Amino acid sequence: MTIIPTNINPLQPADMNPFGLVRHDLRPEDVHENPFSAFFGAAVDMMKASNEHQLTAERLQLDLAVGRTDDIIAVQMAQDRAATSLNFTVQVTNRIIESYREIMRMQI
Repeated sequence: MTIIPTNINPLQPADMNPFGLVRHDLRPEDVHENPFSAFFGAAVDMMKASNEHQLTAERLQLDLAVGRTDDIIAVQMAQDRAATSLNFTVQVTNRIIESYREIMRMQI
């Protein structure tokens, strides 16, 4: 039995978001000045990261299918990362829509 070495990434710090991205351009002053713009920017970044994970998983699947790589663990991890980020994005979107509907039901 031969053991094939794989490229194992170190664990991410606990303060990272599920996408592994930290917004360095977001300052506390920006949130206080225009909270919607800051929130919308974070949501767009989250969707972009989710899309990047999906594209990476698809590329690795294609590489595995045509024989360019034999690292099935990396392919599975990329698929799991893409699925998790998509699920997180959908859940956040659902919460935003639910919050919007709740605000619209409020009586003034």
